[in-house]
Amino acid sequence: GRFSVVGKNGEHPADGVIIATGSKRTTPKIKGIKEFEGKGVSYCAVCDAFFFRGKNVAVLGNSDYALHEVKDLLPVAASVSVLTDGAEATVGFPENVKVIKEKLSELKGEARLSSLVFENGDEISCDGVFVALGVAGSTELARKIGAYTENNKIRVDENMKTTVNNLYAAGDCVGGLLQVSTAVAEGAKAATELIKSL
Repeated sequence: GRFSVVGKNGEHPADGVIIATGSKRTTPKIKGIKEFEGKGVSYCAVCDAFFFRGKNVAVLGNSDYALHEVKDLLPVAASVSVLTDGAEATVGFPENVKVIKEKLSELKGEARLSSLVFENGDEISCDGVFVALGVAGSTELARKIGAYTENNKIRVDENMKTTVNNLYAAGDCVGGLLQVSTAVAEGAKAATELIKSL
């Protein structure tokens, strides 16, 4: 019925816990990704879509996270493609989105990203790539406690409660939009609901 949070500076007993560990960004080992960060490579469609108004962009990913990014880009970009980098898509993408399954070899350009090169030698022009590979959250922590997790996300109900009594989660570790404003709102909801529960 109680928790014990063990950290570098000791052990802290608690009647309830909110996991708000965020998620670590997944960056693939593709030549040019690091070099073009901020020059055509982005990790947030909501944040950066307007920079690519009327441009040809691609989303690197194959899951719900990639689908969210695609939906944010479609109203703004001239065209949106999905790059699964050799993986199978785990969700259905809109019909007007081209899905390219070939593995990426390199991102090229001068001052900014201008093209994508695939392992089969094909090269296509592209103004922007939005990296949306998984959501590598700290689900192992929740799993160890016995909370239900799925696709590297901690599953919560509408009140941010996990499947473990008095264990809540909020922010990027539960998936969704991965925005500061969303995480703050979820944190406030989780805190309020945990206080009610206690």
